[in-house]
Amino acid sequence: MRSGWTMAGNWRERARTLKDEGWWLVSYCGLDALGLRGGSRFEAVAQFRHATEGHRCIHVVAEGDPPTIPSIAAIWPTANWMEREAYDMFGIVFEGHPALTRILMPDDWEGWPLRKDYGVGKVTVEFVPQPFLQIDAPGQASETDGAGREVDRLGQSGAPERHWGTAPGAADTAHEGSR
Repeated sequence: MRSGWTMAGNWRERARTLKDEGWWLVSYCGLDALGLRGGSRFEAVAQFRHATEGHRCIHVVAEGDPPTIPSIAAIWPTANWMEREAYDMFGIVFEGHPALTRILMPDDWEGWPLRKDYGVGKVTVEFVPQPFLQIDAPGQASETDGAGREVDRLGQSGAPERHWGTAPGAADTAHEGSR
């Protein structure tokens, strides 16, 4: 797969050229490169497929604070949801996007959960005791006595156990000689 980088200012023009050449946008996501290499921290990574050319991957460097990249949702409509996800998880702003709002996190969420500097454990997890299981119908008990009806050796209520190869209701003794 061929890979390359482009700056945000060149991205929309480059995307139109790729579309005109027959490339299909397959995947488009955010990337936090903190600690990976020098240079810009945030990127959008676009993966493309072409009928005869194969695969291509382009890293679009997000510039500024907040990191900003031109939207390509008008060129590839599927980018709409992918850009919203990158915005919601990384805080990458896609300039010119028709409706850049959160898609996974609640609207009042503060921060960007997939950024590498987003603290683990910021959200406290409350363990709530579960209610006691009430048995109000036959067959719901884990033990035979509480089931309220007869159960088979597997703890299932219902039709009696069937032994394959014998007529219903026949004894197991028919196969004892062959064992």
